Amino acid sequence: MRPAGVRVRSADGTVIFEGVMEPGQNFVVPATEEPATLRVGESGAMYFAVNGIHFGPVGPRGVVTSNVELTTQSLTETYAVADLSADDDLAEIVNFAEVVADE
Repeated sequence: MRPAGVRVRSADGTVIFEGVMEPGQNFVVPATEEPATLRVGESGAMYFAVNGIHFGPVGPRGVVTSNVELTTQSLTETYAVADLSADDDLAEIVNFAEVVADE
């Protein structure tokens, strides 16, 4: 599991969130009139949850990815459903989150 440096900006350039996200940490993108965008410094460690389905990763491990439009349509059209069997770290986090949610 790897931390990822993340910056989320509103359409006008205002920083909504900036920091290092630790494995398993979530950030809920606030609803805005125009879509927010994401920049992530460890693309291979960043996934999206859209309506309970995980998509990603954002890109290859060790790569910086910028200008990712954070809309349901863009994310579901751009990224494949995450293969939990191919990423043990993600599977562990998702399984833990589902157990916690069921309690």
